[in-house]
Amino acid sequence: MKKHLLPAFVLGLILIFSCENEDLEWVTIDPIQCMGNPWELAWGEEYGEDYDLWSELGAEGQMDVFETYYEDQGVVIHEIKTSFPYDAVCAACSCPRGDRIHCSVSEEDVDQMLELGFELE
Repeated sequence: MKKHLLPAFVLGLILIFSCENEDLEWVTIDPIQCMGNPWELAWGEEYGEDYDLWSELGAEGQMDVFETYYEDQGVVIHEIKTSFPYDAVCAACSCPRGDRIHCSVSEEDVDQMLELGFELE
């Protein structure tokens, strides 16, 4: 490569990688039991609260519903992880079901996610 092209090449690489590496933040939510979460309620409105069908989706399909719901709210989720921080949970519908969902979102979407019930990780 000619020496006079090297600065332009390096600048091009910097621009490419800076566009791909937007600033992301992790937010979390502890879903509640009894299909009481916003993404489950929205799914239930569309599918008639068919709990057998919900179960048939499996964990991956349910996470797809979760991601689609928040995309419909205008938030792009870049990565999703789950953890299980509770040793025991109560049986009430308002209690956490035992898992925690961790979402990587753009910094610009953090305030909206906090308004939707998430917490900063």
